Amino acid sequence: MGQVAPRDPSTSLTLVTWFDSMPAGSLRGLVLRSEDLATDYADLVNKGGEFDRPPEKQPWGTEAIVRDPDGNSIVLQRI
Repeated sequence: MGQVAPRDPSTSLTLVTWFDSMPAGSLRGLVLRSEDLATDYADLVNKGGEFDRPPEKQPWGTEAIVRDPDGNSIVLQRI
C-alpha cells in the first residue's frame, strides 16, 4: 500500500494491491469523501446521476455508489 498526496494534505490517494477484483488501472476502488452526503446525493440524482446504491449506513460510515459516464463505480463516503 502507498499513499500519494500533494504538499497540502487535504487530498490524498491510497494505492492498494490486495483486492483481486480491483486490478491496476481500474477505477472501481475510487472513494470520494463527502462532507454532506445527503445533499451531494440529491444534487447528483437531480443532474441525472445513476446510483447502484443510495446512501446506506455501514460500520465505517455512510456511503453511496454512483457510476461515472464510462460505467466505473465511485463510492461517495461520509465518515
